[in-house]
Amino acid sequence: MQDQNEANYRKFIQQVAATEQVWGLSQGDIWATSSSNEYEDTEVILFWSDAEGAKACASDEWADYKPESLPVAEFLENWCVGMYDDGLLVGTDWTKELQGREVDPLVVALDVVQELKKTGKEINLEQYDSLSELEEQIIDALEGEED
Repeated sequence: MQDQNEANYRKFIQQVAATEQVWGLSQGDIWATSSSNEYEDTEVILFWSDAEGAKACASDEWADYKPESLPVAEFLENWCVGMYDDGLLVGTDWTKELQGREVDPLVVALDVVQELKKTGKEINLEQYDSLSELEEQIIDALEGEED
């Protein structure tokens, strides 16, 4: 299962960088969350690399939720940073059985930024001058955690 979660995570990063979009399930202002499978008292906000993956999970308590896309810049600057500050995790490309990788939002942001840079893409950020500046800030924050 771990290998499949890792493969799904890599696909998530590559597809998000390629399409410059992230998908979630929302009902108005409420986004689909789940309790962590790995950490007690931790919430996971779920994101997918395509609408189909999100739609596949729109059942049971999320039956009234609809797939909604976010531009990758908004996901990186607002969601990942905000989720990190709130102690939330990102669930990437979870299956309809609600299985998938749970990742620190700054790690997800760093992986997406590095994938965008690797593929030569530059996106318009509102709070940072460049992907490189955002990348430096994320690395500083992650290194600060280790101290």
